[in-house]
Amino acid sequence: MELNVQPVKGQECLKKNKLYQVCAKAPVITWQEEHQDSEPEIADLDFQIPNEGKAVVSFEYRNKDYHKSKAADILCIVIDDMHKQVQTCIFDGKRTMTGFDETKPVDELRRDAVKRIKEFILQIQDSMIHKEGLTAPYVKYYGYEEQVCAGIITREFDSAKLKRLEDKLKGTLLGSSGDFGIAGIKYGIASAGIRKDIEMVSNFRKKKIAVLNRNLDLQVHILKHSAEKRGYYVKIAIGSKCSRMAASASLY
Repeated sequence: MELNVQPVKGQECLKKNKLYQVCAKAPVITWQEEHQDSEPEIADLDFQIPNEGKAVVSFEYRNKDYHKSKAADILCIVIDDMHKQVQTCIFDGKRTMTGFDETKPVDELRRDAVKRIKEFILQIQDSMIHKEGLTAPYVKYYGYEEQVCAGIITREFDSAKLKRLEDKLKGTLLGSSGDFGIAGIKYGIASAGIRKDIEMVSNFRKKKIAVLNRNLDLQVHILKHSAEKRGYYVKIAIGSKCSRMAASASLY
């Protein structure tokens, strides 16, 4: 089976939603996120391509049937034909995931910090759906085993700050309503939503996310300022090294 891809030509700027085949002689593909008010985020994706295999990369890839849904920034697929394995890596870049103001009321923190985590997970989820048309035939018809890793590329990931957010959310559950009427029902509904948020923040702090009823370990790649690169930079191994670094989940 062959994917409908096009080769990367030299240092060309890769277009969004296009599938590119990575050449083993030039295995490093650069992703860059520009900002008007700050230096860019830059990630070099270093593909480890099997001898009998191929690698594919796409930025903001969307299946044409789901063009209105969200998508993560980076989709990487490495296919090992000898061992009949597919490795899928989905990454999204965020300037920061923990840049929220801790002094804000809980309601505002839920609208800001918690919503930011939810939106990130939704992007990973939608990208997993988008890529199904690319990888599912290998698994269903040719017996390949697929492994998936998810990651975030960011300047800041403050676990201690996320723990304080988690504790602040828990503090809202200390009171309880003895009213079993409408007020009690409303309180129960609100409490259930807060508990879900607490669980999500706690898992995210521990670098775990739940996507499509699957639990995935989350790779966190911290960008460091680089005068040479003129931005915030990180290098990420994609392929065999990636599979050892990340906890992965079989899709079928």
